[in-house]
Amino acid sequence: MTLEFTEFVRKPFVIEAVEVTEENIAEIAKHVGELEKLDNGEVFIRVDRRLVPNVFRVMPGYYMTRMGDHIRCYSKKVFTEQFVAMTADIGQWVVYMEEAS
Repeated sequence: MTLEFTEFVRKPFVIEAVEVTEENIAEIAKHVGELEKLDNGEVFIRVDRRLVPNVFRVMPGYYMTRMGDHIRCYSKKVFTEQFVAMTADIGQWVVYMEEAS
């Protein structure tokens, strides 16, 4: 028996995101865990895994995303590999894909 594969495109979904900076890290910590400091003075968020199950620690340069009540955090590398900024062209494509389902 030969399997016949068909190509598919994963349906897009829209998220909101904010980059974690030294200026906003305390505010972001309120949503994902507790603010802590390393011996060298660098700050980070020790993530509450019940709130954000995909990472242990968030530092400046990471991104926090939300989609409804779902919050996730990503390193800059992972974030830029998986997400692109919304533009009018992309918005039209998202609407088309949503309507196609």
